[in-house]
Amino acid sequence: MLWAGCLLLAGVGLFTLYLRQSRLAPFNSDGASIILQANSMLHGNPLLSGWWTADVSFYTIELPEYVLAEVFRGLRPDVVHICGALTYTLTVLLAALLARGRARGWAGVARALLAAGLMLAPGIVGGTEALLENPDHLGTAVPILTMLLLPDRAPERWYVPAAVCGLLAWTQVADQLTLVAATAPVAVVAVVRLRALAVRRRPRQGLWYDALLLVAAIVSAGVGWAAGAIIRGLGGFHQSPLVYGLLSPASRIPANMRVLGQTLLLLFGANNPGHANPGGTRQMLAIIAELHLIGLAVAAAGFAVAVAVFLSSRTDRVTQIVVAGTVATLAVGVFGTVLPSLANAHEIAIVLPFGAVLAGRTLPSLIPGRWRASRVAAPALAVWLASGLAALCFAASQPPIRSADQELANWLAGHQYTEGLAGYWQANVTTVTSGGKVLVAPVNYQATAVWRWYSSVSRYDQGRRRANFVVAVTDPGAGQGGLSTAAVRRSFGPPARQYHVGQYVVMVYDYNLLTRLTGATLGGTG
Repeated sequence: MLWAGCLLLAGVGLFTLYLRQSRLAPFNSDGASIILQANSMLHGNPLLSGWWTADVSFYTIELPEYVLAEVFRGLRPDVVHICGALTYTLTVLLAALLARGRARGWAGVARALLAAGLMLAPGIVGGTEALLENPDHLGTAVPILTMLLLPDRAPERWYVPAAVCGLLAWTQVADQLTLVAATAPVAVVAVVRLRALAVRRRPRQGLWYDALLLVAAIVSAGVGWAAGAIIRGLGGFHQSPLVYGLLSPASRIPANMRVLGQTLLLLFGANNPGHANPGGTRQMLAIIAELHLIGLAVAAAGFAVAVAVFLSSRTDRVTQIVVAGTVATLAVGVFGTVLPSLANAHEIAIVLPFGAVLAGRTLPSLIPGRWRASRVAAPALAVWLASGLAALCFAASQPPIRSADQELANWLAGHQYTEGLAGYWQANVTTVTSGGKVLVAPVNYQATAVWRWYSSVSRYDQGRRRANFVVAVTDPGAGQGGLSTAAVRRSFGPPARQYHVGQYVVMVYDYNLLTRLTGATLGGTG
């Protein structure tokens, strides 16, 4: 009860600070789209029928979390920040529990606190967006870390592989990254351990547990695929295919390695963007980056030790799985197409909790027993945690960012323009920012067809909807872009009225604009 109470207290405190830091990131249409999907589920569409999702659906991971948050908060931008903070809090606590392993006493506490300290304070610039905001792969760490706690803590019984299979399949429905970060590593480690047992000529009854884990990993891939097929067969959401190939050309690999290095600095908070900030803020960001650089070095040391002892008979199964998952994820970053730029750092965000877990499970055991609870180790860990907490409090004390689309949403609602069209980055975000008072459907950048990514067929139904305005941007080349007034005029003709609202141009028409769009069916092209 004492441990549970301490964990609950720590979780509430961390959640509060992470929520404040999450509000430093701008609210955008990616998060707004998940909010709208959760809202659709709340209003009687649990399978998201008629929805186009992204190439990652988040259906069994973050979407239930968003549904729960909307029950209490409604259709508001803050749902993104609440869920981002909750996901990261759970990831930190689960990483600490997994790093502790089966160790007890000071050894267990040191392992858990070391892992938590590495993740305690996400980087402010870049790290906030990648780790504390929109759903984008970090949330996959929550069920994966939960799954790893089973073979780590539970006795070797048949129901553990069965539970592992279920959790892997459940997670794969939402995010195919699971195949790389967890499913394949579980299978590979099972094969490695089976071979080691066979070489040592252990009795056959000693092989059954790893054999079942191997079967569980293989079966989970089939179950996850079948579950997705069943959802589609029942009329559920249509998941968009990958917009790029899986493997990079050889000429791209050096650039991928550079981006990977920058990504690791960002994920561990060791990037220093202080030059873009004034005065004291610049100095503080530089200090925080140096602090996190130490954390990255600690995580790298833990990973190196884990790799060095990977084939040792004394290395436990979970440590081997986390090593294999880290290597596989890093390999995807180098040889795949998921890291074209630093803006895609979220694609491999799971290496942060993996690195923290490996540091916690390996490094404290290298300290001689007489020094583990000495006057040096304990104060050093306390200073490390205090520094991380100070950095987190500094981030939480910064003023939140106001939604850039709030003025547009207020103007549209105030002038009774309730249904219209816009580019992707202005559509769903305006809908949510208005609290659902204004429904803006996304269209392609030529303003000729529906946007088949994070949108719903029902929003283009000519029989039920009447869109009479288009939101264009004054400078399509700035920021995230949007529709140009020229493209809108080419597609819909000259507007009956036109208004300038901040950086936007609201072009009003006297007919239903939906009649000019193509691709408003799940089976069509858009």
